[in-house]
Amino acid sequence: MLIWVSLVLLCGCQSIDQLSIDYLLPAEMSFPNQLRKVAVVNNMPAEADITLDRHFTDKPNVNNRTQYRKTQYLLGDGKIVTEALAQALADGDYFDTVIICDSALWADNREERDQTLTQEEVNTLANQLDVDFLIAIEHLELRVEQHASPDPYFGMFVANTDVKVSPTVRIYLPQQSPRTAINKVDSIFWQGFGQEINEAVHDLPNLQRVAKEASAYAGEFVAKTFVPYWQTANRYYFTNGSIGMRDAVVAVKEDNWDEAVRLWQKTFDENKSVKKKMYASFNLALGYEMLENIDEAISWATKAHQYAQQASQPDVMQLAVTYLQQLSDRKQSYANVKMQMQRFEEEF
Repeated sequence: MLIWVSLVLLCGCQSIDQLSIDYLLPAEMSFPNQLRKVAVVNNMPAEADITLDRHFTDKPNVNNRTQYRKTQYLLGDGKIVTEALAQALADGDYFDTVIICDSALWADNREERDQTLTQEEVNTLANQLDVDFLIAIEHLELRVEQHASPDPYFGMFVANTDVKVSPTVRIYLPQQSPRTAINKVDSIFWQGFGQEINEAVHDLPNLQRVAKEASAYAGEFVAKTFVPYWQTANRYYFTNGSIGMRDAVVAVKEDNWDEAVRLWQKTFDENKSVKKKMYASFNLALGYEMLENIDEAISWATKAHQYAQQASQPDVMQLAVTYLQQLSDRKQSYANVKMQMQRFEEEF
């Protein structure tokens, strides 16, 4: 936003617009094509289930304080995280079949046991569920930090619940030794506001709700380890300065990127002005990205950066540098996505 504001202020009669694009990112892991049916199983201890009791419902009385801070460690809800992960895998439409086994596998087993599934247990579950492999939720730790203090900017007390979500999952294949555990970490937070500190703290969700929503979130972000997923990103383009640039805006709004590229190319070819070539080349980079020609997009973004240097336009230079990094990252991810999507034997 700071770059955008500075461009509006410094580029004179030139203006800039924003659009959002969605593109596919690769999963962190790749699977052989023959692994098409998966079961997501809850291999967390039965005692890890969240129960409704005073520990999770009572909210602290922190009146007469100016600050409040407390850290607690909770076990997540195995059933919820298993269901969330299975749902995210199904929504990814990557595996042919996704089965849920969300009840604690060994709830009736009172003997102390290793949490890792034995080969016999894996073979039995895979056979019973008719799947090629298992993804097991084996642990979910939630580090919950609650804090509150006066905020001069808002003119009131602000309270936060920050949760570090740390799930552990493991992949099991029949007739093979269990894979190394996969440990992931992410975070989620809530905010509360009030004229008094107690009001701000009580505006936060209780710990039962925190544990349930954090458990669901754990399943959602762990899914990115196993299936390609969509990401939304912002892109920018210059909108005026010539008739061709303004006509290209109409093409962009109509999602006609071939026409937009033609008009920007015409503007680039017909102008000797370094600034106009800078704007046109930056837009051409976006046009070719939208046409899935990432190499050509990188080439034009590089030209935009060079023209920005010649025109002494540091804001456009910075915008081009940022865009070049985004295009470079996307080029790498595109190659990985293409490899992972080969199982569908079609263009995507």
